[in-house]
Amino acid sequence: MTNTIPLILKPALKLRADMLEYDYRIVRKTNRKTTSIIIKANNEIEVRAPTRMPQQLIERFVQSKHAWIEKKLLFNRDHRTEYIPKSFTHGELFLLLGRTYRLKLETGKRSVQTEADKLLVSHPSPQPENLRRQLTRWYRQQAEITFTQRSRIISELIGKQAKSIGIKAYKSRWGSCHADGRIYYNWRLIMAPEWVIDYVVVHELCHLIHHNHSKAYWQLVESIAPDFRKAKSWLNTNGVSLDL
Repeated sequence: MTNTIPLILKPALKLRADMLEYDYRIVRKTNRKTTSIIIKANNEIEVRAPTRMPQQLIERFVQSKHAWIEKKLLFNRDHRTEYIPKSFTHGELFLLLGRTYRLKLETGKRSVQTEADKLLVSHPSPQPENLRRQLTRWYRQQAEITFTQRSRIISELIGKQAKSIGIKAYKSRWGSCHADGRIYYNWRLIMAPEWVIDYVVVHELCHLIHHNHSKAYWQLVESIAPDFRKAKSWLNTNGVSLDL
């Protein structure tokens, strides 16, 4: 959303999970009336608060949620899928739309395609870094095609069209909806199952009507994606593994 003022506080919040300290980020919003804490897929802690709320009150609120934050961080550590960086070698597994493909490398003209359960990649110099760049471009292309199509279809259910659809490389979010109607999606989401992608599309498109996470907003989301909680849980557990 556009009306945010991100502030980094270091170190404002100290958690004793494994004797580590965690910082948190405050995002102030002009149209917000309550304060909440969000723990993102990468364990980043974000505190969302009204613009005029005093800093001292925000810090007091966070401290009051200390036990809950620690519990969530420990749960995430124990239950989330571990991210293992790709080595880009023959036989390595890659995800696309929730399906698994086994990498098959060739030396030759640049190309990427799927065939049955194979991900066929050709490059004049198939070194890991070259393959990473090539596959990143290909994944972004697939993401733009898929997310544009799904957004167009789901927009008809909501009765509202986005001004434009774009792809970005977010580190800690799967999508964003701007006040002027522009929507961006994280290209890495193309690795997730289609029903999870649809939830994120619904999530962002519903912001065209409700520019917040109010009760009315979540009711609209649920009316279109009844299993949205399952999709959110899937992303919380597996989101970190959606990368190259």
